[in-house]
Amino acid sequence: MAETSTELRSRFEGIVDNAAGRASAVGDALFAFANLLDSRPSVRRALTDTGRTPDDREALLRRLADGRLEPAAADVLAAAVRERWANPRDLTSAAEEFGIQAVLLAARSAGNLDTVEAEIFRFGLVVRANRDLRSALIDRAAPADARRQLVRTLLQDKAAPETVALVEHAVLDRRARSLEAELARVADFAARLRERRVAVVHVAAPLAAEHRDRLERALAVRAGGAVLLNIVVEPDVVGGIRVELGDEVVDGTVTSRLDAARRQLVAG
Repeated sequence: MAETSTELRSRFEGIVDNAAGRASAVGDALFAFANLLDSRPSVRRALTDTGRTPDDREALLRRLADGRLEPAAADVLAAAVRERWANPRDLTSAAEEFGIQAVLLAARSAGNLDTVEAEIFRFGLVVRANRDLRSALIDRAAPADARRQLVRTLLQDKAAPETVALVEHAVLDRRARSLEAELARVADFAARLRERRVAVVHVAAPLAAEHRDRLERALAVRAGGAVLLNIVVEPDVVGGIRVELGDEVVDGTVTSRLDAARRQLVAG
């Protein structure tokens, strides 16, 4: 997504905070509007047309939202369409991103943010390990309602309502991203809300508490701030660990070291 202005982000947070217990509904409404923008290029262009004044664009948005959207979601979108967007699709991305953040803010208000963060990560591991489940979830030929019901069946009584909403979003509205990438993006937003970064650590066996603490401290120094460790146990990892910290990958597995040694021998 193109960078939104600090003022727009601040207005978004204020609007959602004032929505009290309706933040999840705001998120759902923003997801729905992002889908509308995605399917209606003419609407997307009209709402980002710099030939119209900001007042005109907001008036159009208000007409489209009248009686159809959660009022706080309409206020968020009204603020967004007053911005200048380099590409009309950036407005779609902004509505979607604000939808994710609204649901996460609802989780934080309910004291569920840690739980949601962990549940999103675990769901990603389940999808990654089960090829048939993944295929069923990403099958765009299947009706959206069927895929939504599959998510609810999997998570019913096992996850926070905010987790269910965010997984449904990842399954149904991920657009060009893979399901795993969208789930990781949601988890990253949750970590940012807690002012920390996510490190995914691949190991052959569970880490002892002291080793986990040492690794967490080392990665916090590298990241320049607090880090959340998500541990993935993979028996086929041959010794050492592989760490993904944002776009940075540190591969210290025996396999990677052997591969590097082979390349050096070939090059020599």
